[in-house]
Amino acid sequence: MSYDQLLHTGSLQSIGRRSALALLAMLFCSPIVHAENGVSDDEIVLGQTCALTGPLAELGQASSNAAKTYFEYINQQGGINGRKIRLITLDDGYNADKGVANTQTLVEKEKVFALFNVLGTPTNIAILPYIAKEGVPSIAPFTGSQVTRAPLNRMVFNVRAGYDVEIDKIIEQLGVRGIEKIAVAYQNNAFGKEGLADVETALAKRKLKVQAAASIENDASDVVASAKKLASVEPHAVIMITAGKPSVEFIKAYNNIAIGMQFFTLSVMGTQTSIDALGKDGVGLVVSQVAPYPYSATSGVVREYQQVMKKMGVKNWSFTSMEGFLNAKVAVEGLKRAGRNLTRERFVGAMESMGKLDFDGYLINFSHANHDGSQYVDLTQIARNGQFLR
Repeated sequence: MSYDQLLHTGSLQSIGRRSALALLAMLFCSPIVHAENGVSDDEIVLGQTCALTGPLAELGQASSNAAKTYFEYINQQGGINGRKIRLITLDDGYNADKGVANTQTLVEKEKVFALFNVLGTPTNIAILPYIAKEGVPSIAPFTGSQVTRAPLNRMVFNVRAGYDVEIDKIIEQLGVRGIEKIAVAYQNNAFGKEGLADVETALAKRKLKVQAAASIENDASDVVASAKKLASVEPHAVIMITAGKPSVEFIKAYNNIAIGMQFFTLSVMGTQTSIDALGKDGVGLVVSQVAPYPYSATSGVVREYQQVMKKMGVKNWSFTSMEGFLNAKVAVEGLKRAGRNLTRERFVGAMESMGKLDFDGYLINFSHANHDGSQYVDLTQIARNGQFLR
């Protein structure tokens, strides 16, 4: 309908020409704003599927609780650009099929803005095609898998160092000690098989090879046979690409065959439940860590972690909790930089233009060509009292 037609209708005849023009400008010239999923005037909704039950429940609970604690702390300070963060967490019990179903629920039913801290290599690998199709960012997936890193996936922003970086650090330390006869115990899933390949690659760079390798089922039903296979070659160290029950049961089984083996495990093994379950068998176990030592305030980011946890009433500190806290800090930084007019595309752009961030020694670096935020790895050892030593 033209202006002249509208001007002769009863609705416009009673008002002046100037008012009519202003009304028409609002009707026809104002842009139509489409709200982004998970973003309202006062809230940003993130979604997480992780193990709150099952073999990796302690990892899922600790990382999720720490992230939620930090988000609530930020909310109490006024939120991000006037919006508060809400994290919806669904339990998948470390089951990839359930993790995929939860992801679909979060995206299609809960309409989350982005995924956050999805736990587990199998689940993160399985959802990659789906999040690419839906255009949903995945912030800080809880996996060190190379599949989420290469080739670069524009929707995925890894915070923790990759398993290959952890493994290289372990083998570097073994080299310093002159240990070259190395065996590998690996979980019979995507996580374990990729880790075995990473060990082979790291050793090949040093003109070495794996002396023997044995797989372990998720239920640890075959640990005795696996331990016997590795013990038969009399290695000087065993690298374990395992998590939860398989780690504990394998070490106990091996120690029943041969005493005095030096075991090295990745960060996913370092839960207090696993250490307590090992008891005396855990003494001397070396665990790589992808987050700073949380028990001693030797850096600004650890002091901040401790202060926030104390303020929010959280008493259980751990490496996994520290990692969840760091993941949440990175997510908050990206959301802040994306601005008030928050969209997924603006968020991805903000993350890619973030550059180098220094959380007092814990470095984050994102760019258009790099979505691997941190290369931080440290080695810890289990003491006789069951605590981690640096």
